Amino acid sequence: MAPIRTREGRILVPVQITPIGPDGEYYNPGGGYTYHYSAVLIGTWLSDHRISWDLSAPVEGDPDRSTRGMLEPTIAEMPDGRILMILRGSNDRRPDLPGFRWRSVSEDGGRHWSAPEPWRYSDGEPFFSPSSCSQLVRHSGGQYFWIGNICRENPVGNRPRYPLVIGEVNPHTLTLERNSLRVVDDRSPADHVNLTLSNFYAREDRVTGEIVIHCTRFFARGEWGGDAYEYRFRP
Repeated sequence: MAPIRTREGRILVPVQITPIGPDGEYYNPGGGYTYHYSAVLIGTWLSDHRISWDLSAPVEGDPDRSTRGMLEPTIAEMPDGRILMILRGSNDRRPDLPGFRWRSVSEDGGRHWSAPEPWRYSDGEPFFSPSSCSQLVRHSGGQYFWIGNICRENPVGNRPRYPLVIGEVNPHTLTLERNSLRVVDDRSPADHVNLTLSNFYAREDRVTGEIVIHCTRFFARGEWGGDAYEYRFRP
C-alpha cells in the first residue's frame, strides 16, 4: 500500500480499517476470515515543515458481494486529477460468489470515493481475481500499470494466487487493457498447487526505466518459504 504525492503536493497513504460495531465489538458482516473498509490518509505540508493528517471517507463494500469487505487498497493519480483505487475483495466462505478485483474513484483529491464496483477490462468484461494484494505503478513515461493475480476461473478465497501479471491501465476509462497483459510468472508442473505469487513489491528503476518486481515464490515446494526473485519489465 504505497503512498503517492499528488499534483497539489499532498501525500496520500492508502490504509485499511478494521471496523467496530455499535456494540463495541469487531464488525464482520460478511462472515469471512476478516472484514475491512479502506480509506486514505491525506497529508498536507504546513509552514513549519510538519504534516497535518486527515482521514478520507471510507470505501465500504457490500458484504453480500465481498465477504471480507474492501482491503489492501492501491492508488494512482490520473492525468485529469482523479484518483483511482484498486482493492482486494474476497468470496471467502462463499465460493458461489464471483471473486473480483474492485475499483473506486475519487474526484476531490482523495477525500470522498465512489461506491466500489468490480474492475473491468476496457471491453467492459470483469475478470476473476483471488483475494490477494496488487499494486498500481505510475511510470515516468506517462503510462499506468497494474500488477496482480488474474485467475482463469472463479477463485476460492485466496487461491489460486497465480499467474502474476502486469497490464496497462487506461487513464481515461480507468479500466485494464486486456491486450496489454503480460504474464510475469506462473505455476509450472513442478510447483505445488499452493504456489503463491502475490507477496511482491514493484518499483521503477530510475536508471533504466524498467519496472522491477520483487517477489518470493512462497509454497513452490509445498512449504512456508521460497526463493526470492527479481523480474524486470520494459514498457
